[in-house]
Amino acid sequence: MPNPIKTKAKVSNIINHGEDIFTVRLDVPKKATRFKPGQFLHLTLEDFDPASGFWPESRVFSIASPPKRDYLDIIYSVKGEYTARMSKELYVGREVWLKLPYGDFIIENYMEDKDEIVLVAGGTGISPFIPFLLKHDKSNIPITLYYGIRNENLYLFKNLIEDLSQNVNVYIKQGIMDIQNISNEIALKKNTICCISGPYEMISKFRANLVDKGFNENSIKIDAWE
Repeated sequence: MPNPIKTKAKVSNIINHGEDIFTVRLDVPKKATRFKPGQFLHLTLEDFDPASGFWPESRVFSIASPPKRDYLDIIYSVKGEYTARMSKELYVGREVWLKLPYGDFIIENYMEDKDEIVLVAGGTGISPFIPFLLKHDKSNIPITLYYGIRNENLYLFKNLIEDLSQNVNVYIKQGIMDIQNISNEIALKKNTICCISGPYEMISKFRANLVDKGFNENSIKIDAWE
């Protein structure tokens, strides 16, 4: 796995999805996109001096674009002072510093000898699954995606996911996800890895329900975020 690097990035596009949810595209040197699907990056709004080696305050974001491109996509929701700053201070042409890649939520590492991969995403928690799906949508292992969205306007990556649905079993759940029923469906699957990404409360409820129904806790992989 590549060692983390620090790189300057330039904002090349910002999409405002409404309800304080944004997609940001960051142009970077191609060498900075040697990551595994599921990993994350650190982004800082502060000045960084590579000579000092001191990394300033930053926030982490799952990478929502494929590896080996000349850009990185992140999605964030305004949920605190730092992300509120991002919504005000980021603009097309602005330069920021990143360090990456980090994290072990690397789904392809769990695929060996499995009969199925189940992905459960809530809201912007879809981010780490996108590069994985783009790479493995034609995998010999069946893949099922449950994706909970607040409303139709916040159906992130809609066109991409609908294209992938020819090879991936996709279930879109608008509004509050029915954790009980979805857990019932997943628990019936044998020799399966279940990867969950989204708000901590959602992850906790899914994990508790799955374990309660006899699903192997070691086969539950999580990517928690606030």
